[in-house]
Amino acid sequence: MAIYSRYRWLKASEFMLFFFNFKAGFYERFYSYFDTQTIIRGIKTFIEERALTIAAHERNL
Repeated sequence: MAIYSRYRWLKASEFMLFFFNFKAGFYERFYSYFDTQTIIRGIKTFIEERALTIAAHERNL
């Protein structure tokens, strides 16, 4: 709920992409369990990456 309440504007598909990349090790290293603080740091990195991707797409249009 803590993650959803703060980032509810993200689409479900974006959360799915984030968790896919998170589990693949792109944002943070995790071991056998998910720690909320680790996930939040990863989401912040994901949002920065998302903003850069959107800006690049808008420049191309």
